[in-house]
Amino acid sequence: MVSESNTGTQARRGRATADILRALIVISRRGVADARIANISLSMTDQSILGYIVDHPGCRSTDIAHAFRLNRSTVSRQLAGLTKLGVVCEKTDASGRGRPLELTDSGWAAYDEAIGILQGVVDDNLDDWTDAEVARFAHDLQRFNTGAAGETRPRHPLEAPPAPLDSAP
Repeated sequence: MVSESNTGTQARRGRATADILRALIVISRRGVADARIANISLSMTDQSILGYIVDHPGCRSTDIAHAFRLNRSTVSRQLAGLTKLGVVCEKTDASGRGRPLELTDSGWAAYDEAIGILQGVVDDNLDDWTDAEVARFAHDLQRFNTGAAGETRPRHPLEAPPAPLDSAP
């Protein structure tokens, strides 16, 4: 039997996790909207794929499909659009199926511009936070994004490889 105090704790935790989800959704929407002012407007999916290619030089479309848990045909369609846009290309000196992907000069410019815009928004929003608050928030987000043990999710383009949690502030 669940005690009344446990029920209250579970309800508060449920409300808090729902608040976290809503905040993450708003942050994502704002990020996409803010990045639309870039010279080449990239969707969140486009930004994620470019970030994956940056983080995993020489990756192939199948690697992206696996990392994002998408069907290969979905990734192929996205990559076709990014290729047509001129931001991604296959390495021409590679042989075999599934050629390695790389950003074009335009791709690097679009990626850097979008990340710069988003970094500016983050910097502005954290401007009045103390260094300790920013460090703790970064640690908590990294912990959240690490997920369950053994889970493999693509990291954010600016995220450094995970540090041990015991080195947290």
